[in-house]
Amino acid sequence: MKILLVSWSTLPNKGGSSVIVENLAKNFSASEMIVLGSRTAIPEPPPPRSAEKSQFKYFFSELYFMGRGYRYFIWFRKLRFKPLIQEIKNIIKKENIEYVIGVYPNPFYCHAASIAAKEMNVPFSSYFHNTYVENIAIVDPKATAIQEEIFDQSEYVFVMSDGMKKFYEKKYPRPRFKSLVHTFNAFPPKDQLTGIPGTKKSVYKLVAIGNFNESNLDATIRLVNAIKDNPKYQLSVYTHVPKLMLQQRGIDIQSIDYQGFVNPDEVHAILQQYDIAVLTHGFKGGYGEIEYQTIFPTRTIPLLLSGKPIFAHSPPGSFLNDFIDKNKCAELIEVADEKAIVKGLNKIADNIDYQNQLVQASQQTAEQFYGPTVVANFKNTLIPLIAGQ
Repeated sequence: MKILLVSWSTLPNKGGSSVIVENLAKNFSASEMIVLGSRTAIPEPPPPRSAEKSQFKYFFSELYFMGRGYRYFIWFRKLRFKPLIQEIKNIIKKENIEYVIGVYPNPFYCHAASIAAKEMNVPFSSYFHNTYVENIAIVDPKATAIQEEIFDQSEYVFVMSDGMKKFYEKKYPRPRFKSLVHTFNAFPPKDQLTGIPGTKKSVYKLVAIGNFNESNLDATIRLVNAIKDNPKYQLSVYTHVPKLMLQQRGIDIQSIDYQGFVNPDEVHAILQQYDIAVLTHGFKGGYGEIEYQTIFPTRTIPLLLSGKPIFAHSPPGSFLNDFIDKNKCAELIEVADEKAIVKGLNKIADNIDYQNQLVQASQQTAEQFYGPTVVANFKNTLIPLIAGQ
């Protein structure tokens, strides 16, 4: 079995999808998988990788720098579309690729992968991290046609969560949908966990990580406003989003401890410095109702592994809420109310037994995302498809 995974988002590009691809690829050997990702004119160095694991290749398709200006250079990306298809075909031929998987978000690479696979008569499946056509922020008039072409070409459409799977199965009767969740590849040693506060404190240090954009902006703003005048809570934020941009997006940056970007490999150690981990998920915004119902935030996994009690502020009816309610792994506030947020935080801070209960449930819940187990099921799905070429 030799797979070509084509994804616009790969490390060192920042964002949740890059982490998802990286963690998935670590579960394949160099003889099993090649990953093709995007790069800019002046690329950042990739992270250190084992020569025995999946090998990464990069295609120049981006002109933006420092992660900014994506929308201004769509014209250049379109010029690179046909060369990208040819590059994928060259890799298929040179590396004896038996199966191609195209990753979304970003239809550019996923669509090119589907076309190249078809032209080379190699089986293809897609992997959707988010919805595409249903996301109201997508303004491309060709979006519906592109998604139809990708779906038609896909033997399976792998999706990020059971929530996406259920939604897609109701709306699209033709393709086969299967969940392929986020993964992590090693449980942190117990001696690296600093544990819960243990005793009541005058100030509780909260921590939030990840991207703060339309996927969670309104909930994050509400959380910041709820605690900014409360001396009991102090919030630190780790994100690649510049401080000025957070301010432009409506976050009161004077009320947070801005820490900037942290490498994925450093996240666990950072979380150990805090008392409560915070997970915000958008109630509304520029992505549309379906996207908010089905998104499953990448940062959920390191929070589950952190050994810290989790506070979640997320909208009712979302898959994330269903997941939290089922696994009892976080204190969940699903009303858009600042007083309710403080009440939920107080419930954690004022009850040591509850802190322990949340941490134990989180660690048990994290086992669902253990990479070797998830990928073993993934391989079992692909092997008969490859054998049936």
